[in-house]
Amino acid sequence: MAIIVENVILPFSELQIPSWQAPERGLYGVVGPNGSGKSQFFSLLYRGLKVHQGTVILQERVGCVMQHPEHQLTESSVANEILWAFKGKKRSDAKFRQRVDRVVWRWQLDSMWNQSPWTLSTGQKRRVVLAVYDLLNPDVLLVDEPTEGLDKFWKEELKKWLIAKKSSRLVLIISHDWPWMLSFVDNGFWCEKILDGTAKDLGSLWYHHTLSAKSPLEELWRELIKRNAPVSFRGWIGSERALQQVVELWTQVRTK
Repeated sequence: MAIIVENVILPFSELQIPSWQAPERGLYGVVGPNGSGKSQFFSLLYRGLKVHQGTVILQERVGCVMQHPEHQLTESSVANEILWAFKGKKRSDAKFRQRVDRVVWRWQLDSMWNQSPWTLSTGQKRRVVLAVYDLLNPDVLLVDEPTEGLDKFWKEELKKWLIAKKSSRLVLIISHDWPWMLSFVDNGFWCEKILDGTAKDLGSLWYHHTLSAKSPLEELWRELIKRNAPVSFRGWIGSERALQQVVELWTQVRTK
């Protein structure tokens, strides 16, 4: 993977990137507090941000699903948004049309195909942008806060789609939706003042860096880990799994 960033300091956030080299493939989180420079880092990778010092080597096709989908919509219809990058004879090619049909079916865009994207909800706009990059199929896919505007069904569908891509390309994900991300992403890069160039276990990053707990279950898990209880960093994200781990823990305590 020919993506290398060295000795770069990003403007505004002043995020320092001493050395970062993209993994070959897989799913990785880019996590950290608000304003730490995560989205700026993505801008650097898709050539939307230029810096005046350091080395940036980008030799891959990079696509980015931005945090605000309306920033990426420019056409008069959903159809034109999906097909804007494909002109000429390719549109009439049978195999290409089959690809388009699969993308339209996957993101359920058929009923809004001729509709203006500006009339859509936030979740629908995001599905349109996801469909664009589904069809473009870049070597590296960046997704910034992708669950905003999506209901439970589409969060699950997005997760399945991203998992399907991890063996063939690199996917970097920015998200504050820890339960969703921890359910399928193993490793991540911590971003706070300095971008850590070595991927760490995402569950461990959640425990050591995230802000105050957002749910009673998350709070319980933090207390259990703090007390060195034999529970997993990820156990709290599913209530059934959390209950199972607590029962196992209680059984161990009772039998001692």
